[in-house]
Amino acid sequence: MTRIWTLVWYWSLLILPFTAMITFVLTLVVCRQVLINNAGSTVKLPNISVLGTGPAYNYFISGFVILTPQVSLIFISRLQFLFQSQSIIHRAILYAIHAISLLACVFLLIMAIVSLDHNNRLHLIGAIGMFALLCSYCSLHTIVAFYLFVRRLNAPRHSNILWPLWFLVCCIVLIVCAGIWGATSKRIPQYIAAAMPFLYIIGFVPQFWSQARMKIWNSGSSVEFTKETDSCEF
Repeated sequence: MTRIWTLVWYWSLLILPFTAMITFVLTLVVCRQVLINNAGSTVKLPNISVLGTGPAYNYFISGFVILTPQVSLIFISRLQFLFQSQSIIHRAILYAIHAISLLACVFLLIMAIVSLDHNNRLHLIGAIGMFALLCSYCSLHTIVAFYLFVRRLNAPRHSNILWPLWFLVCCIVLIVCAGIWGATSKRIPQYIAAAMPFLYIIGFVPQFWSQARMKIWNSGSSVEFTKETDSCEF
């Protein structure tokens, strides 16, 4: 039974980055539609914070409450993979980096729970803190990814340059768009910045795939070994 739950866990990780993205998009779409139906809003692309006001508030908070554990599990699973796949970078450093990502999830909840209608200042603190922490996490994690690639002889599971480059591009776009949004309050950069972390964690999918395959292989080997042992004893 333990083996089955382990396999379910690792295969579930494969879809989490996609379900997180779908949850985020659906939350924004539903909130936008609720505002159109109930408040008569005519703005095609309102600020994300506005989507959590008025009659859309309950949908907004529900969506982000569902989203937060998904994203948290993805970051925790990435940390677990880095522990298992290399021994070059000290665990304390990896703990510190991923603590930033989990703290960003806390600010995400603050941003969602405290709407502009309730406390404008606290909501903005949550939003700005979330973006700042996500930018920090993505920057530090990207450095880790490139460092492991450079040291790939000692960390062979990090020998593919594609994913460090993917992380780098997503990180740059996130920082630039978050900066533009912070300086100008323009809506399109805000939406791009909000989407980038979800594209960033898509780069974790190959890791989840390799972990799931490895667990299946280890599980099969364990079963075969057990059968051979039983036959020998008989």
